[in-house]
This record gives sequence, structure tokens and C-alpha cells, in this order.
Amino acid sequence: MDVPASLLDFSLIQGSALGWRRSLARPRGSASRSLRILVLTLVGWLPLLVLSLLQGGPSVSHAFLRDLGIHVEFLVSLPLLIAAERYIDLSLAAAVRQFLVSELIGPKDLATFEGVARGVMRLRRGAAIEAGLLVASFAVSFMDLPHQANPVWLHSEPGGPRTLAGWWYLVVSMPLIRFLVLRWLWRGILWAGFLFRVSRLPLVLVPTHPDVAGGLGFLGTCQASFALIVLAVSSTLTAQRLSRAPSANFTDYALHLFAFALLSLVVVFAPLAFFSRQLLFAKRRGDHAFSGVAAWHSRRFEQRWFHREPPAGQELLGAPEFSSLVDLGSSFSVARRMRWFPVDIRAAVAVLGAAMAPMVPLLLADRRFIEVLVALAKSVL
Repeated sequence: MDVPASLLDFSLIQGSALGWRRSLARPRGSASRSLRILVLTLVGWLPLLVLSLLQGGPSVSHAFLRDLGIHVEFLVSLPLLIAAERYIDLSLAAAVRQFLVSELIGPKDLATFEGVARGVMRLRRGAAIEAGLLVASFAVSFMDLPHQANPVWLHSEPGGPRTLAGWWYLVVSMPLIRFLVLRWLWRGILWAGFLFRVSRLPLVLVPTHPDVAGGLGFLGTCQASFALIVLAVSSTLTAQRLSRAPSANFTDYALHLFAFALLSLVVVFAPLAFFSRQLLFAKRRGDHAFSGVAAWHSRRFEQRWFHREPPAGQELLGAPEFSSLVDLGSSFSVARRMRWFPVDIRAAVAVLGAAMAPMVPLLLADRRFIEVLVALAKSVL
């Protein structure tokens, strides 16, 4: 099925209601993305460094330089949140086209599918939503949230006035990183809404499809592209916890990372559960249909070769009936193994690995782990 022209430029990233984002946040090539990453990183992190060194005094500057959470947040997570835009956008657009290329959408539902996609893109361009995200990003900076640990370098002394670096962090840096995260959350909600509405359409699922997901296996790969966002958030959370509780043992970090990894799996792949009902019904239909065909074919195969004399002049070796029986058995096995949740192990491992990746430097920083590695190396060598 040909892809309508209106869906060839499907995107949840490009285009914006805010004029400043058109110049800074709209992807127009790798050079532009690199420039945006550099500019936003310098805006968010460099003034904090300069102001803490110039105005904060030795204690403030030393506290800032030792704040691993801030450095990872703006030098690792922020670039990842921006760099992931192009990759994820291409994955989502390819998934939208795949619904049509694979003929999962029937001709009579094509107009509805196209309307759903266009509706999502209209919401993406909504000025009110992005303005609300921007306001929320600033508002959170001035809220005293429970269990919120403020960096020491925000104040010149405990209970004293804020430093210039503290004000910059409050008014510029923190709203910037929060806006990027909230914007990705909004995009995820838009994409989940799109999947939900598509799952309400009568999809043309194929129980014998090799992806054992009725032809929807591409959705698992598409969702796995959000692993970059998971990595960005996981890196920040781990670094912040490490900077605020440096004396905690490795087990504490591992447990928190593992909990975050499980939460990430649920959040990333939960929208695919919308298709489970249709997949389950398609699997049942496939089981019943193939059981009938397999019974009919196998019965005639046995009658032909086992319950009477073989046809005259036809050798048993190389008879086409045996080949057709094998082909039918393979198709029946694929239909029987059809999953009701279109996620394969590789997609799950990609998200799980992204969530657990910050554990690697923690392992290397753990003295006991290094001792174990040294002991293993000595025993092997």
C-alpha cells in the first residue's frame, strides 16, 4: 500500500509553536544538532562554573566542582536528550509508514488512520501545551518539594543568600533541563495516544508472520529507540545519588538502578499492550484455522502414503507431499508461537541495558569489585 503524502513527513519532533525552538530545537542536520547541543550545554553549565569560581568563594567553588550530579546532568544527559531527537523521530516515522507498507491497515480504514496521524501532529504544534511545559519548568524551580536536596553551592553559607551561580541554576539551568524532560514526556504521551487510537482500528494481523507478533514486531524495535532517553535520565539519577550519598555501598546503587530499570521497561513498552487484545484474537483464529488445515492435510497425507499403495511410478524420496507437510508444519509452529505482546528480547534488553549502564562506572569505582577483577585476572593468567 502506498503511503499518503501527508504521512511522508510524519514527525513528533520537527515543528513547534514557540518561535525560539524553531531556531534552537528543530533538527536540520547533524551540524545544527551539534551546535544546539553546544549552545544549550554552555548556557546551562558554563555560567554555573564561572559564577561559582568568581563569586562563591573557595567553599562554594569546591562544592560545585565536586557536584557530580550537576556535571552529568548538563554534560551527559542534556546532550543525550537533544541528540536522541533525530534518531527517535526517524524510528517513529518509520513505524507509522510500516503500518501501511505491511498492509496492517485495511483500505476502508486508511482515512481514519491518516486522520489520527494528522491529529497527533496538530497536538504537537500546540502553543498552549508547550507554553504550559515552559511555565511548569520555571514554577518547579521555586517550589519547596519534599525530600528535595539542594546543592550546597546554591548558597554562600548555610541559610545565607543565594550565590549568583545559585540564581542562574534556579532561573536558567534547572528550567532548561526540566523543559527538555517534560517535552519528551509530552511526546511520549502523544505517541502512546496515537498507538491507542490505532489499536482501536481493525488491524489485518497475520498469525504466520515471521516476527511472531502478527506483523507488529516493528513496534518493539520502535519503542526501544526511547532507550536513549532512559539512559539520559538514569545517568542523572545515578550521579545525583552518588554525589549526595557517596558513602553508600554498591548494593544500594544497584537496587535503585534495578528498580528504575524495571520502571523504564513498564513505561516504554506499556503502550504496546493496547494491541494485545487484537493479537490474542488473531492468535486464536490462527490456531483454529491452521488446526483445521493441518488436520485435513495430514489426514490425506497418511491416506496417500500409509494406508494404501504409493502412486505408481512415484518415488517416496522427493515426493512433493512431504515438502508441503514440512511447510505447513513450519507455518503452524509460527502461528502457535505468536506473541500477544509485540516485544522481543532484544528490544527489552536495549532499554534494560540503557537503564543499567550507569552501573558500569560505579562498578569500576568500587574497590571490592576491582579486587575481585584483579583476583580473577591472576587466576586466569
